Amino acid sequence: MKLRELYTVLKDVLKEASESPGSEALSILSKVTSQTRERLLMNFEEEIDENVCQMAISLSKKRANGYPLQYITERCYFHGLELYVCEGVFVPRIETELLVDLALELIEERSFKVVADIGTGTGCIAIAIALESQCEVFATDVSERALETARRNIERYKVHVQLLKGAYLAPLRSVLNDVQLIVSNPPYVSTRAELPADVKKEPHEALFAGEDGLEFYRNFFSDPSLLARKTIIMEMSPEQEGPLRNLLKGLGTLTFLKDQFSRTRFFRLDVA
Repeated sequence: MKLRELYTVLKDVLKEASESPGSEALSILSKVTSQTRERLLMNFEEEIDENVCQMAISLSKKRANGYPLQYITERCYFHGLELYVCEGVFVPRIETELLVDLALELIEERSFKVVADIGTGTGCIAIAIALESQCEVFATDVSERALETARRNIERYKVHVQLLKGAYLAPLRSVLNDVQLIVSNPPYVSTRAELPADVKKEPHEALFAGEDGLEFYRNFFSDPSLLARKTIIMEMSPEQEGPLRNLLKGLGTLTFLKDQFSRTRFFRLDVA
């Protein structure tokens, strides 16, 4: 089968499951042939080995059944970076790129030197901050698989990020006095929420935070004394502004910030 014919088959398999079946077909072809998308487009008349054809079709059917494309290709993109990702690790979203931009603005404005990324996943936030600032960066996660994934990405970009295992502030206890800025895209989805099939394949601990989606925040801010004189910037769901305003009342100066789509998506808390 020629590459052009295989591409057409894959696109047909994916058309009901994807908003961009052509692009996803190319991504899968790139994975199974170890060729760039650009090279594939230049060689559409090339004959493809039958085993490779069957592998590509199988992966396309898997994708059509709701498996995340990023897990199939083992690749995701964030803030101009190409990152390794695998099953069991949260796939970063475009909204979180703005969280990095907001953090970098604070680092420059306030001359922060030490930053902690809570729930690092692929390491995307920590790596982007380390690449674009002179800060000492710590990154934590409860998942060993996430930490291994982050380590692989850190090594690829040759940045110095110290990885620590544990939940909330526990792994940072020895350095917490030095940390000035805490950044996090925590789990904030309600367990009652209806999610797309591919999102359901991502790790539940990275998505869900109790029935109201606030469990992470309640636990994280349970001992405000640990956060004295720190700035915290976190991602949230737009409908959580009211509940978070009540939860964080009296802890410091609270500011809500919008994402690229004009939705309230982040909050900044400056603790006295």
